[in-house]
Amino acid sequence: MIKHKVGKSMVALVVTGALGLLLSACGPASSPSSSNGASSSGTATTNAANKTNDVITSKFKEVTRVEGKVFGTFYYITVPGGYPGGTETLQSDANFVFSRVASSINTFDESSELSRFNDFHETKPFLISDYLASIIEEMILQSRRIDQAMDPTVGPLVNMWGFGHKGEITKAPSDHEIEEAKSYVGLDMFSLRRAGNTAYLEKRDPRVELDLSTIGEGLAADEIASLLDEKGIENYMVAVAGAIRSKGANPEGKLWKVGIENPMNQGSSVFVPVCPQGMAISTAGSYRNFFYDEQKDKFFSHIIDPKTGRPIDHRTVSVSVIARQALITDALDTGLLVLGAKAAVDWGNRNDTAVYAIEINADGKPIATYSKSFAPYLTCKVDPNLATPKLAVPANISTQPTAEQVATGHN
Repeated sequence: MIKHKVGKSMVALVVTGALGLLLSACGPASSPSSSNGASSSGTATTNAANKTNDVITSKFKEVTRVEGKVFGTFYYITVPGGYPGGTETLQSDANFVFSRVASSINTFDESSELSRFNDFHETKPFLISDYLASIIEEMILQSRRIDQAMDPTVGPLVNMWGFGHKGEITKAPSDHEIEEAKSYVGLDMFSLRRAGNTAYLEKRDPRVELDLSTIGEGLAADEIASLLDEKGIENYMVAVAGAIRSKGANPEGKLWKVGIENPMNQGSSVFVPVCPQGMAISTAGSYRNFFYDEQKDKFFSHIIDPKTGRPIDHRTVSVSVIARQALITDALDTGLLVLGAKAAVDWGNRNDTAVYAIEINADGKPIATYSKSFAPYLTCKVDPNLATPKLAVPANISTQPTAEQVATGHN
């Protein structure tokens, strides 16, 4: 059994523009020929539109940066123009946000609020904070938007497949075990009630467990962005794993620019550069977190389809979403990845949402399709509403399979 657990699409978004390290990597990139779903390969030359004027202001003399590990993945925060109190204060403020998020939804921490609810094996009302209630309400809303392809009750299935807090597995669960777990998975298996300033969660089955890990990075990115906004910071980039919030200009005085990672050359090349223009962007990828069942000679992705109870087995390996909040993009990208590229892009077009999907074709090459709403973000030019970054990417893991192997399930 071989397994890697590096978090949700840890570097599926490569951030560029702040330090210059990956600016050149943002050159060769795919250039999809149509905003309504035309394909493109990862070897095409840079879209000419990305060469337009992207200067917002003059280069900043002072830049505050912090970076590190959190939630089992990496984070980077860059503030062109400087942060009040400098690096030490920015780090302290970021740590406060990370602690708040973790103490609420981290299922790897037995003392977190969500863990205590999961360990409460009764069907009586369980008192929760307004903070956690608001997060769950947003998750429920986004889940319903995509027909529950993302489901916060998927926790038992995530654990059964070895991707949760209960640890790794050596072989795939049986059909019987999967069907048994599915019997207490679904939005109808719990309820959230409010009474004045008080909120309660209630299970229909004592075995119900909630898993909000899919939005942890996005939630943290939003909270730090809100903190920076409250302090009057006009230029920043916050990247927590594959969830990014940015505003204003990068240290060079240009648009923040992020690169969606090439799944065939992870960690070292960009598939396509994107300018979020002040919006949130996140990517869910199926090719970085998996386990290998030696008996079946098959790779299993960490992306679980709540309806089948099994890891996805189609050829879509990456879905990116742009919206106002990273919590929303984080909630949607995982569910849209479950649906697959065509369904994801079709959903984006029907719901006026920016969606970009990468799948592996029959020839083993990555191709991209995207919704009409995503097209403006592929053209990096000065606009009244702008923002975006750049940073180093963790080293590639030599023992992980190719994106095609994970997409097809075979070694």
